[in-house]
Amino acid sequence: MSVGHARFEPARGWQMDVARSKAGRSLMLFKGNHKFLVTTLPWAGGPDGPLVRQQRLMERGQGLSIEGDVSDFVTMWGLQGKTFAYYGSKIAGRFWQVVDQRRKSLVQIDVYGGSDGLDEAMADARSMLESMDLEAPL
Repeated sequence: MSVGHARFEPARGWQMDVARSKAGRSLMLFKGNHKFLVTTLPWAGGPDGPLVRQQRLMERGQGLSIEGDVSDFVTMWGLQGKTFAYYGSKIAGRFWQVVDQRRKSLVQIDVYGGSDGLDEAMADARSMLESMDLEAPL
């Protein structure tokens, strides 16, 4: 599957939520009560992108708590960026962000859902993230 120039292999059992996906801009998959959202946007700025703004939105706008510190990640294909975990009274999730300064683009990956089945959903999300590259034609 691809969204913008990001492409990845969906994990088994995940289905596309057509109503909550926007052609060329965002793609949402779901499995049970868990969601996997990939969003691509143009970006003109530093390598950290709007990560602090995203955290603030989650904390203040959605009443979620950020768990621990932001950390770096690198996939086996060399995709790299920042990630953090978050939680609330009914959901928990993990957010990844990749800034491709060469293409002037931002890719955000957000997986979240209820605590029931969350470990499996996170394992699937990591698998999808590991398969992701930014070489899809625009």
